[in-house]
Amino acid sequence: MREYSIVGKSLPRIDAKEKLTGAAEYTGDLRLPGMLFGKILRSHLPHAIIKNVNVERAKGLKGVEAIITGMDSTGDKYGMFTPPSPVFADRDPLARDKVRFIGDGVVAVAAVDEDLADEALDLIEVDYEELPAVFNPEEAMAEGAPKIHDYAERNVNVRLERNFGDLEKGFRDADYVREDIFKTQAVQHAAIEPHAALAFWEPAGKLTLWASKQDLYFTRGDLSRTLGIPKSDIRIIKPYVGGGFGSKFELFDLDFSAALLSKKSGRPVKICYNREEVFVASRTRHAATIQLKTGVKKDGTISALDAKVILDTGGYAALGPVSAFLGLLMLVTIYRIPNMRIESYSIYTNNPIAGAMRGHGAVQPIYALEAQLDYIARDMKIEAKEMRIKNSRKGGEVTPLNSVLSSCGMLESIEKACDSSGLVKDRVKLPEGYGLGIGCSCFISGANIDPNLPFEATIKVHTDGSITLLTGASDIGQGSSTTLAQIAAEELGVGLEDIRVIATDSAVTPVEAGSYSSRVTVMSGNAAKAAALEVRRQLLGVAADMLEARVDDLELRGNRAFVKGSPGREVTYDDLVSYAYSKDRLPITGTGTFRPTDVGVGRPFIPGEGGDFTPSFSFGTAVTKINVDMETGKVKVSEITHAHDCGFAINPMSVEGQLEGSGVSGQGFALYEKLYYDKGKLMNPSFLDYRLATSLDAPGPSDVRSIIVESLDPKGPYGAKEAGEGTIISPAPSIANAVFDATGLEIKELPITPDKVFLALEARRGGVR
Repeated sequence: MREYSIVGKSLPRIDAKEKLTGAAEYTGDLRLPGMLFGKILRSHLPHAIIKNVNVERAKGLKGVEAIITGMDSTGDKYGMFTPPSPVFADRDPLARDKVRFIGDGVVAVAAVDEDLADEALDLIEVDYEELPAVFNPEEAMAEGAPKIHDYAERNVNVRLERNFGDLEKGFRDADYVREDIFKTQAVQHAAIEPHAALAFWEPAGKLTLWASKQDLYFTRGDLSRTLGIPKSDIRIIKPYVGGGFGSKFELFDLDFSAALLSKKSGRPVKICYNREEVFVASRTRHAATIQLKTGVKKDGTISALDAKVILDTGGYAALGPVSAFLGLLMLVTIYRIPNMRIESYSIYTNNPIAGAMRGHGAVQPIYALEAQLDYIARDMKIEAKEMRIKNSRKGGEVTPLNSVLSSCGMLESIEKACDSSGLVKDRVKLPEGYGLGIGCSCFISGANIDPNLPFEATIKVHTDGSITLLTGASDIGQGSSTTLAQIAAEELGVGLEDIRVIATDSAVTPVEAGSYSSRVTVMSGNAAKAAALEVRRQLLGVAADMLEARVDDLELRGNRAFVKGSPGREVTYDDLVSYAYSKDRLPITGTGTFRPTDVGVGRPFIPGEGGDFTPSFSFGTAVTKINVDMETGKVKVSEITHAHDCGFAINPMSVEGQLEGSGVSGQGFALYEKLYYDKGKLMNPSFLDYRLATSLDAPGPSDVRSIIVESLDPKGPYGAKEAGEGTIISPAPSIANAVFDATGLEIKELPITPDKVFLALEARRGGVR
């Protein structure tokens, strides 16, 4: 194996100093001369026709500089991957004819300060005709339910179904068949930084938008569509982002409103969501109902799976169709099951909009499957670990959707996580009835969402020797800029500190879809590596002239070029660059492009037909130990072990940080977090009432184990795969399985709150006290 100098090392992030000292500027920190402040009036009704909007009183308020309504947009619906299908394109940036959830944006104002903007909102009169509403996806699918979108019969946004093998035969061959229904809740991303946008529409007709974003180019396209201007007239700049987790993807009403208010007022306009707006107007994880029927043979082999997943996408589709597909994909791929039927639905309701959230689409169905496997293992008296090993995927397999597993560390992750945590031996030692439990679960995740999207990076070596990497990859706190800088530094033979990364300015950086679906390390990393290799080729050509040597005999490392095996025959990097420019070798620039098909992805993914959705899948296992207070029902996580097959850890410290963050986030999803609605109205829209897992809930540092499994995928840079998103999938089911182990209770609805455990224990004892 090649010896590396920069990649594979635990190096501090290149933006760490700015963030730690408070020097980093986020969108909400920015100010421009003459800047106005925007606010958005939101619907207080879950479903209604907008009959009239009267803004005259607000217009007369001194200091109010501009007001817009939904009628000021082009009227072209937008949504992900538009045009043409209403399955995605079902929304106006501000509601024009109907509101479909409490919080739907209707009117936006810009004023000289925020208090005045709020006062203006109070003066706006909206005449609504209230319509019947529906808040439960199963009820929304019923005959005669209120219709939320005209095209969607029975409020079905999408329905996907895939059949593999012979399902009936699979159940006939099974020695044990079990059916369960699981429910998961809507939760919020809870990023520290609220959504924010600052827009300036220049007199020349060019728009610049500074925004807290995970993507630039999808947002730019939707702005072009809804504002009616060419994409070339729109520049989007991403400052530092204080967390995203999927919530800062897509066009939001504040992006559009800030832009159009700036045009109308002739001044810069900034809009920042308050925390309540983040809760109701951004996105949530889809609440889901998962029905599973699973057949298993005596030896633990899964012979059949019949699954139905129903997602509540809220008033608009957002990424509901993608979520429905991802759940189907991951159920099909995680284990080797010969006979399957998977149905997956995205259903409209009059709840706030759901969208992408870390582990997008996979968290809910994998939780259900992993929990049911433990129930089955107990009923059949099979060790849960052995059951997972028996059905585990292996590298080289082709999945029923024709995805090729070019690498797979699932088995190794199971063995290492279980052995390190003492899963089997500790479970045998634990006393029954004392509330001590241990549980495991596995996960699968992929990189990218469309193998046909291009990725590009550019590296420039300037005349003073400084190096700039230009990328469209959005660092949202996950450390992607550091990862890309490590890749560039490795190939150029310089230090990490020698690479400056400029990311996500649509007027400067290359086109890229954005940071989502675990894409950056594999996709952007391959592009950055290709750009660095081109620059390396040019530098080695110069070094060959200076050292009178063959290029093949040269190496770049330690800020110098040298002849391999000949100590002393070397030239410093600074002298190399100076010589290059003195000999008119201009410019030293490399551009690298990457498509997944470049690395031998099999049959390209085609919606509805399958194929390689991703160049590589990552795998992993979590094992959690818990204590249950058998008197109160309170669950305390005491220890968690993660083993993650990330292909190759470009920065092991960052991978470990992702694993630790997943443990705490998954703990919240399993035990505490839930958005409580009353007829579409969110009842806990603040951190005072929304229960997050904190450092006080997490196990101590010595009780968190992070194990990196490296399977070296041939399609990723240096063998790297996804690291970070998929790891959120397994903590919640491992916690649920530990609660099951501790109590014997089958609690099939998240979160597993103390009241649920207490009532179930009391019911088993013979009644509630």
